[in-house]
Amino acid sequence: MKKNWLRTGQDPVVFLTLQNGLTVNLINKPGYKQTVASLTVKFGSLTSTYQDRKGKTKTIPAGTAHFLEHKLFDKPEGDVLIKMADLGADGNAFTSNQVTCYYLATHENLRENIELLLDFVQTPVFSEESVKRERGIIEEEIASYQDDPDSRLYQGMLRTVYPNSQLAKDIAGDAFSLQKISSEVLYDVYHNYYRPDNMVLTVVGDLNQDQLCQWIQSNQQAGVLTKARKISVDFANGRPVQVRQDEEKLNVSLERIAWLGGLEMRPNRCLAEQELLAEFVLELVFGEQTDWYQSCYQEGVLGDDFDFEVSMMPGYAYVMFFSSGPRAEEQEKVIQTRLNLVEQILSEDSTDFSLLKRSLIGEKIQQQDQLTSLALDEDLALYGLSLFDKMNLLNQLEQRDLADYARVTFKRSQLAQFIVKKQDNG
Repeated sequence: MKKNWLRTGQDPVVFLTLQNGLTVNLINKPGYKQTVASLTVKFGSLTSTYQDRKGKTKTIPAGTAHFLEHKLFDKPEGDVLIKMADLGADGNAFTSNQVTCYYLATHENLRENIELLLDFVQTPVFSEESVKRERGIIEEEIASYQDDPDSRLYQGMLRTVYPNSQLAKDIAGDAFSLQKISSEVLYDVYHNYYRPDNMVLTVVGDLNQDQLCQWIQSNQQAGVLTKARKISVDFANGRPVQVRQDEEKLNVSLERIAWLGGLEMRPNRCLAEQELLAEFVLELVFGEQTDWYQSCYQEGVLGDDFDFEVSMMPGYAYVMFFSSGPRAEEQEKVIQTRLNLVEQILSEDSTDFSLLKRSLIGEKIQQQDQLTSLALDEDLALYGLSLFDKMNLLNQLEQRDLADYARVTFKRSQLAQFIVKKQDNG
């Protein structure tokens, strides 16, 4: 077992690597009554292939990661969530593009709950009958958000820009892909990716760290370090296609619009750091505190629902802008013009940089008191970059650092567009 103490601010963090390969993060928050624990598997919807029992490489059906998330709670002896509740814990899980995360929050029976979290995720039980039953449940789940305009907008934008890619597929899959998921597929995919050396356990609370280390190590002693497999992500389709426009109609009162621009990733630099820098750049250029936004708002071009989001993951890097209303063409023009001026804007002296820097650091400080945010931090699980590390990174930044970063990252800035329009009920 390797142990490394890192003290950032007032929060001691212990990082462990057990003999079976499991990574453990223990974040001490003295005085807190609640403890939050998460077990994150570095396997999400972007992972595209697996090896079957004969060693043959096969394509993972869309929705498999999400399907596995559901099925691991279903055991012959009953639903794991009920057992968690009996132990005084509130449990849940989620699947994203890059990870599947199982977590719980409790203020009692800490050892029993953490051992339950480890045991149920590391003990798969799938039958064809239960898989068939789950397939119907997930089909209903998919249908339930088909009338959600925000979901349709986001997924429609990705399908438009990254057609035929893993990113274009819904995390939950679709009726066709779900039919390809069997108990055999689930077992094969599980054994490919649900290995201790591909998992991260994070525990946050008022911890006796030495005692907790002993509990976790005792629970994992039976595990054997397995040979790591390279996780295959769909890199080939990671670049956006040439600028496209598309739309679909839905029963909405106001049309919703999204624009997507591809970003250039920097080689050999942590994606989580790059995403943090890109978010900082966009706040400085498009944030609500800027004269540009205030002017667009006063003129009625943009409303208070204008927003943006950065995503950086293996093979994909982009910024999305969101708005609504009937002035899509005018909105796109002001956003595109502003985006083309990013480097120039950042090269000018501005008091906004220092003010925003302090504001972002303040947000990170506040998040340190949110135990769930600390426990479910994907950047910590994927890259070992904690919330405290991000705060330190922001603290060291100078405006010229952002200008240098933006010069490369934002050089591909042509926007694609997707609109959810009002349905013609006439």
